[in-house]
Amino acid sequence: MKYRVKFLITAKQDLEIIQQYLDQYSLTAAMRLFNKIRNKVELAKENPYAYPAYDRRPHFRKIVAGDYLVFYKVNEEEKTIEVHHILHGMMDIIQHL
Repeated sequence: MKYRVKFLITAKQDLEIIQQYLDQYSLTAAMRLFNKIRNKVELAKENPYAYPAYDRRPHFRKIVAGDYLVFYKVNEEEKTIEVHHILHGMMDIIQHL
């Protein structure tokens, strides 16, 4: 069964910040990153437990997409993948989760 994906407002804000930053340097780089994120999230729709739990916050699962990490929770009741944050791997992740 496929799960639906819901990007929470925090994830949408993260994407806007990433886009603003990358657009300064390369529209192509921004598009490549967004396609990579989208493709990996699409894979999670088929099997949301395929990606590992984040060891410092086990209720989150994480997808590695280049230098960025996509943090999500699986909502079994609603059969959704709730994307909470998309953060650069060098950031203080715990502060944002």
